Amino acid sequence: MARMILYLGSRTVQAAVGVCRGGRVRVRRLCGAELPEGCLINGLIADEARLGEALAAFLRRERLPRRQAALVLGGGQFVSRLLRLPHLPPAQLRAVVSHELSAGSAAADPLDDYMLLDRDAARRTDTVLATRVEKSVLDPYIALANTLGLRLCTIDLAQAGLIRLVQALPEHSRRTFILLVFEGETFSASLFENGQYKYATRGRLFHPRGTAESAAEILQKVSGMAQFQKTGADAPALTDLYFGGAAAGDLAVCAAGAAALQLRCALFPPSPHVRLPAGWALADCLYTAGSLMP
Repeated sequence: MARMILYLGSRTVQAAVGVCRGGRVRVRRLCGAELPEGCLINGLIADEARLGEALAAFLRRERLPRRQAALVLGGGQFVSRLLRLPHLPPAQLRAVVSHELSAGSAAADPLDDYMLLDRDAARRTDTVLATRVEKSVLDPYIALANTLGLRLCTIDLAQAGLIRLVQALPEHSRRTFILLVFEGETFSASLFENGQYKYATRGRLFHPRGTAESAAEILQKVSGMAQFQKTGADAPALTDLYFGGAAAGDLAVCAAGAAALQLRCALFPPSPHVRLPAGWALADCLYTAGSLMP
């Protein structure tokens, strides 16, 4: 059964309707729109009335289904950590994840979850992406979904969808690269080593995108990640710098600097495992396409 993915960024909304079968994603419908400025700030709803009006109009205009909907969110309110833990039954593993996330945290009413990234049968360990968010952050989204008539089947983390997508594409299984995904003046930077997720960080540009000054800001972040990656024992060579999120202009101004770092520079490439509607590139729908992955 097809699902509807609704991704809310700080300035945009994007929706995908599709299915995933046999590790292949087929997106039947894909659409997006700008959101009124200031509706969302760092993952928090700042103007519920205007956001609700904009989303209601978007859902009507695009005639999007309201059932089997997944809400995909990002922002600095979500705290994620990569953990390597002993192989445990799910209930025990969830308890350990919550304990690890609580270290040094003063969260009043946290919601914790995890995503299994890798299982080492020989060492009997699991590598998981553990995530914590305050319940007070999600409650307004749930109320908004109810007002819009959405029947939510899940609330997902945008970064989790991105990771599922990359790790499911066999053409990236031996590649070590950094993936930058832009939205407005903010971007996420994720490091993948031999196709496996290692860590991510967020950045904000203080100069207009597409300028030499913004390229210097981006490449400073990339250089720091490249230095971190080299410190690992037997670390594979970092070879590529990929861009997503309508980032062709950013790529153009960063190409020379990336070459100086010995990195190939390109938009995130299309994949035969992800079928999109005509006119869309995978680089521009990474969160929504990835969130269709189970």
